[in-house]
Amino acid sequence: MCSKIAEQLNQRELYPKTFLKTQGCQWAFESFCRRKMVALGTEFRSVSWISSLTVLLSCLVQLGLCQNVKVEYYSKATLICDNNQLNLSLSDQAGVVSKYWMLPGGSLVDNSSKSDMVELHVPRWTLSPNFANFNLTLNRVDDEDFGMYTCVIVYNDGKIKTVRRGLNVDGADFSKLLETYRENAIIGGIAAAGLFVVFSASCVIWHCRYSSRGKEKEGLEQGDPAQKTFDNGAMEVEETNHL
Repeated sequence: MCSKIAEQLNQRELYPKTFLKTQGCQWAFESFCRRKMVALGTEFRSVSWISSLTVLLSCLVQLGLCQNVKVEYYSKATLICDNNQLNLSLSDQAGVVSKYWMLPGGSLVDNSSKSDMVELHVPRWTLSPNFANFNLTLNRVDDEDFGMYTCVIVYNDGKIKTVRRGLNVDGADFSKLLETYRENAIIGGIAAAGLFVVFSASCVIWHCRYSSRGKEKEGLEQGDPAQKTFDNGAMEVEETNHL
């Protein structure tokens, strides 16, 4: 992919061919950012925004993995413009010229940019007023906010460093909702088990009582054979006496 980008840039005679081949995609990305953010007002050969954005996005894919932040729908999410390698919060930032955040749509924002509103008096995003931190906060995360965010740090010596953050790239966080469903399922299961035990016990008791009553009724209908023999004997004795 980087070789194709290098060929495209070389066809436009923007950079030396040999330099592009040796430095590769990382240099192309840094050169683009430098052209966009540091050398404003200096004459460069024209490059269409679409071509430049294609180069930028293609290079970002090659810059490695990023940290993914998962949050619930309509909650806040803060993306930190720092990592263990940079340690911007601890290091001297006197050499930092500018910082930008690149949103999933490809637009670049800084402290001078204005966000659109997701609700009345609720901007989609806000930037930390402290330039040293420069964290990006999404105030009400929705599907439109999902994607990759890149913090670009430009130094006065021409170096450019990036910090990438993913926001719900594989979907929102449903852990609390799943936990609620799990608790409800456990409570429902316990209640169902208790109901089953009570119902089973009732069936056993009813069966035992019905069985005993049935036997008693059957005994009364059929009578006692010993009693019948005794009655017949008494009748025979009585008839004999009459004779």
